[in-house]
Amino acid sequence: MRSGKEPLAMRSNLKKSASSYTSAGPENRFRVCSFGGLTVYRDGVPVCIDWESRKARLLFCCLLVTFDQWVHRRKVIEALWPESSTDSGEKNFKTTLSRMRKSIAGFGCTASVLTQGEAIRLNYLSIALDASEFRNNATQGIKRLVRGDTKSARKLLESAQDLYRGEFLPEEPYNRLIAEARTELSGIHASVIKALEKSYLIDGNADALEMFSFLATPSLGESA
Repeated sequence: MRSGKEPLAMRSNLKKSASSYTSAGPENRFRVCSFGGLTVYRDGVPVCIDWESRKARLLFCCLLVTFDQWVHRRKVIEALWPESSTDSGEKNFKTTLSRMRKSIAGFGCTASVLTQGEAIRLNYLSIALDASEFRNNATQGIKRLVRGDTKSARKLLESAQDLYRGEFLPEEPYNRLIAEARTELSGIHASVIKALEKSYLIDGNADALEMFSFLATPSLGESA
């Protein structure tokens, strides 16, 4: 049976996680949380988006996959309308993009989508995304751990762990583009856990190691 006293590392992480996934930088008032389900925040307050159509929401979710990278519109069309012809796909894309922009503008987020020729992406200067921050923190944390900078590596890895609150957009299980991103992010999360365990082992942090053992127990919290 687990004692009532939680490890210090766990209490610290829980406090940080309460604000880490809802805060945004001064230049982006809007924050999108994709882990565990899509939630959008404006100035730290969750907002309900009245999507113009089901496809408009799905298009937004697909653009979260690439987020700060340009993606050719044809790739997006293939992800949303895999069976459509070129002409019908283009028509559907233009209509859905217009509806998506209108949906997002409905809660005050203007200039959220940028286009450049045949390429498209979200405006990451106006929207913050938990998955993007998770990927960056995880990548940099693992790199620093490899270089032996355990302290700064652990800080980045713990930040990544705080952000990962569940699978990436689990409510969209059948879209190929989103499913591939979900699998990749899950793999990165597994690497984060291993890297954190290694950093705690190096420092001899028994409380943190206990926390990971606690979190890894499938029957946690269930009565016999």
